[in-house]
Amino acid sequence: MKNYAIFARLFTGAILIITWGLTDSPLSGVAFILVLTALSAARYRFKLYKILMLAEILICVGYAFIWLPALLGLWLPLLGLLEDRWSELEQELLMKDYDDRAQRLKLEKQQATVALERKNAEQLAQINERARIAQDIHDHVGHEVTGALIAVQTALSLYESGDSRAGELLSQTVKRLESASVNLRETVHNLKPAKKSDLEILQELCDNFEFCNISFTSSGDVIHGEILVANLKEALTNIVRHSTATTVKVRVDSNADYIRMTVSDNGNVNGVKNNPKLGLGLRGMKERVQAVGGSITVSNDSGFKIVCILPKRG
Repeated sequence: MKNYAIFARLFTGAILIITWGLTDSPLSGVAFILVLTALSAARYRFKLYKILMLAEILICVGYAFIWLPALLGLWLPLLGLLEDRWSELEQELLMKDYDDRAQRLKLEKQQATVALERKNAEQLAQINERARIAQDIHDHVGHEVTGALIAVQTALSLYESGDSRAGELLSQTVKRLESASVNLRETVHNLKPAKKSDLEILQELCDNFEFCNISFTSSGDVIHGEILVANLKEALTNIVRHSTATTVKVRVDSNADYIRMTVSDNGNVNGVKNNPKLGLGLRGMKERVQAVGGSITVSNDSGFKIVCILPKRG
């Protein structure tokens, strides 16, 4: 736009010069054109747009009393007005683009944080499972095998000395080895425990909630299970800590595009029914949901309600 405006100003100046040359013009017209040229040049050096525009208007209108074609110079402040408006639009677009990029970077950072937290949780679960297996082997299998080894060694000594107790001791050893074998099979079987579905985990959270009556209903399949579970835990914790609820309803609905989880109760937060404020817990829920492009709303028109909406497609 700046280049077009410069060409338009040059064209307007050329028209003034040609008109001045073809008409019976006063010699002071040279000074008039030079002043307009100086003001146009100053526009691209200083940012006093409104002052320069007003000066161009006053000069053109004032000199028109001496030389009427000077009114052609009013194209210059009109061009200045268009330049100013264009500059404002460019600035607005730049700021919008900057805000969009900042928002995208924030969402990408939140997504990376959620992914890292999930990875750390999986690694911690693996470490805990390995520790449990090692403890089971040590407490059960290892103890039985060690006892059986000692018994076999004792039975061998008794057998070599012709003691009849060797057979009884061997029989006890066989039972201990059978017990160790059973414990070992159970431990190996538990290496890969059956994984619960996200809906089963949500149902289990509700089943274990003892603060007040709670119901859980669902329809369709779900993804983003770690977010739903974390947000439901936070919502139920807030009810226990801050609410006077006697009934809680949890519902998860899913269609081809979205998943919606609603947690509602009939209580007041701290006994107050004003607009809810986002505390640390609710802010954490909001960040988790926004990290995958979702949204969360909180209301307390009749009781307290939290609605999480998550997209199925990124």
